[in-house]
Amino acid sequence: MTLSKSHSKDKIILMTESRPSRLNRAVAYFSRRLDNHPAIASRTLNDEVIRDIAGIQRIADLTLRNTRITTADRLLDPATGPGIIREALEKGCLLLFIEVDQLDFPMLQYELGEDLQRVDEPSGNPVALCVIHVDLLPHSPLGQTEAVRSQLHGMSTVRMRSAAIRSMPPGIELQRASRVARIVNNPQFIVYLVVFVYSSLRALPVVFIKQFHGSLLVLWSIDIVTAIPYTWGVLAMLFAKRWQTRALGTLTTLATFISPYVYFWLHGRHYPPYVAVVIAALTLLSVLTEFGKFRHERRLRARYSSVKNVPAQPLAA
Repeated sequence: MTLSKSHSKDKIILMTESRPSRLNRAVAYFSRRLDNHPAIASRTLNDEVIRDIAGIQRIADLTLRNTRITTADRLLDPATGPGIIREALEKGCLLLFIEVDQLDFPMLQYELGEDLQRVDEPSGNPVALCVIHVDLLPHSPLGQTEAVRSQLHGMSTVRMRSAAIRSMPPGIELQRASRVARIVNNPQFIVYLVVFVYSSLRALPVVFIKQFHGSLLVLWSIDIVTAIPYTWGVLAMLFAKRWQTRALGTLTTLATFISPYVYFWLHGRHYPPYVAVVIAALTLLSVLTEFGKFRHERRLRARYSSVKNVPAQPLAA
C-alpha cells in the first residue's frame, strides 16, 4: 500500500481522493473533535496509553488544536517532515499521530526512537496508527538530522509549551516571545479568563445584599484562589487511578467548593429566602456541569475503545 505524499498546506487534515472523505475531514477540523477524525474514528484505540503519553487525565483534553495527524511518508519526506515537526512544536501540540503501513512500522520506529508507540488494536486495516509526544521529536534520530534542526531554528515561542522550550536541544536558537505575549496566546488563558469573569459576576450581586457584612474583596479572592484546586480536585476525584488520590480529590473538591459559601454565611444573618434559592441553583448547576463532563469523558473512552461504524479511508497513491 502506498501512502499519500500530498503537499497540502493544511497539515491537520489528511487528504484523500473521495469527496465525502474531504467533507468528513473538514467537519472534523472545524469542530475540533479529535474523535471525529477518520484516522481516529475508524480504529479501536488504547486511550489509557494515549493519556499516559500525553500526560493528561482526560482524553477529552485532546483536540485537533493540541494534536496533529500525519502519515509516515509525509513525516519522513525531507520536503514536508521538518515543517510538520516545527508546526507541531510552534503550535504547542502535545501529540503527533502517525499513520504508517504495518510493514513500515520498524523503519518509522528506527527514525523516531522507542518513544513511538502503536495505539490502535490490530484489525483488517493494513495501516497502523502510532503516536509520539511532540516534545520528544527534536531528540529523536529524525529530529537530529540537519534538515530538521535547520527548520527548527528561529521558532517563535509565543505558543510553544514551556516544557518544549526547556527541553529544546542545544544549538537551536528560538525567537523568544515576551511573557505577556505567551500568557495571552496560551490556550488556558481563555479558561482562566472565563473563571475570573464568572467569579466576579457571582460575587457582584452580594453588593446588593444588605445582610452581608463581610468583605466583598475577601469573598471574591476566595472564589478566585479556590478555582484551580477545585478543578484539580474534580479531575482527581473522577479519574485518578489510586483510591488515595481520589479521596484527596474529593476532599479538595468539597473544601474549595463550599469555602466561599462558608464565608458568606459566617458574615451575615437573616438572609432573604431567595438567597438560599440562588445558592442552591448555583450548586445544582455546578454539579450538573461536572456530571456532564464526566459523562462526556466516559463516552469518549467508550468510543476510543471500540471500532466505530466508519470505514477506514485508504490514502490515495
